[in-house]
Amino acid sequence: MNFLFCLESPKKFHGAILLLCVLYVFHVSLRLDVLSNTQTEISAPLPMAREEKENAISWRNLTEKQFNSLSILGRRMFLDEDVGEPQDRNFTILLWQYVPFTEKRMIYRFGDVKVDPFEDCSVHNCQITYEKSAASTADAVYIHFHRTLGPHSFPQRSGPHQIWIWGTDESPQHNFWKAKDKNLNHYNGFFNWSMTFRMESEVPVPYGRTVRLPDTQTVQQLENYFDLKPKVAAVMMTNCGQSSNRRLPYIRELQKHIKVDFYGRCGSLKCPGHIRKDCEVLEKYKFYLSFENSNCHDYITEKVWWNAFEKKAVPVVMGGEAEDYRRMLPPDSFVHIDHFDTPKDLAEYLKFLASNRESYMKYHQWRRRYKVVQEHGYFGAPVYHYCRICEALNYNDRAPRTYNDLEAFWGKKQQCKPPTWPERLSRAESRRK
Repeated sequence: MNFLFCLESPKKFHGAILLLCVLYVFHVSLRLDVLSNTQTEISAPLPMAREEKENAISWRNLTEKQFNSLSILGRRMFLDEDVGEPQDRNFTILLWQYVPFTEKRMIYRFGDVKVDPFEDCSVHNCQITYEKSAASTADAVYIHFHRTLGPHSFPQRSGPHQIWIWGTDESPQHNFWKAKDKNLNHYNGFFNWSMTFRMESEVPVPYGRTVRLPDTQTVQQLENYFDLKPKVAAVMMTNCGQSSNRRLPYIRELQKHIKVDFYGRCGSLKCPGHIRKDCEVLEKYKFYLSFENSNCHDYITEKVWWNAFEKKAVPVVMGGEAEDYRRMLPPDSFVHIDHFDTPKDLAEYLKFLASNRESYMKYHQWRRRYKVVQEHGYFGAPVYHYCRICEALNYNDRAPRTYNDLEAFWGKKQQCKPPTWPERLSRAESRRK
């Protein structure tokens, strides 16, 4: 039932229909009250009691198993739990090789000014070293998985208490750039912790995070983003070929039904914004196509956090499953392509939102109770990788563990999926014939 049905009902049934509509409105009001009360219950003081933990799991759509998979640092970052105690000692972290590349992001944030990586950290009892001779004494050794040459290039482990960490910001579809040995099984048994964008990593380093605002900081009046953004949709892409989800053909198909301004090497429009410099023109758009290069679990990059959220746009996402986005992003904040059979169907929905202020602004209601924080180091944004290692050394459970099956945790067959939109489009076209 809807309100249009109430207004257009035949006159001879108008009395009965009117009574049904009154009951319907009363039912909807009760539902809204329940939803409002549920949202109020989510904000909870620290530390968390069981009921409060369940509320936190609820707004992030975590299962009990997913909650239990979080490290102590993960619980601090994603559930705002005040758990773990700083250690009364100092730690040395050895960054193994690839120093210039890593410093460019972690220390300089792709700029020219050197930044203290621990300036906003909750702990300050760690030092970073690049000296290979420190391999025998360092408390932790970090190896950049994406750029390693292979196990033969690893240092000698000093002992069972030294923690080896493998890290990458790339999806499992792009594990190795340098190594000739690309068999994940050959890397089993070396590492104790992972440092990835995944929530369940011992050292989580997502590109961005959603943070619940304290009740005293909730926003009462939102900006009118609908009127502030005169253009509909944009995308910016420099990698035109290396995508396993066929994102570029999808965009071309979408452009047949809605205007999408395409910036970067893959499009016809130019904007000097990629990693080093921001593309400010994106602020004019209601939607940004946050299409990742692969459909992998929890792989959500700056395309969502910066190009969409930071620009006050609604992200239209292609990547992991919708459940991944619901865990990581603010509630009701995104449009997922998998919810539409064809690019044409998506285009029709975006055109509807772009012409309906009330419906469009529903995708910004989260800004009243949540904020997003940038943690990727691009465009001058903060980056916390070194801080997170230090926090993990302080807070995490130090019980021995080793990655003996990297294929299960990071294999592309296990963690990534092929695109399903071509099949949906094909079925839709068959039905029309």
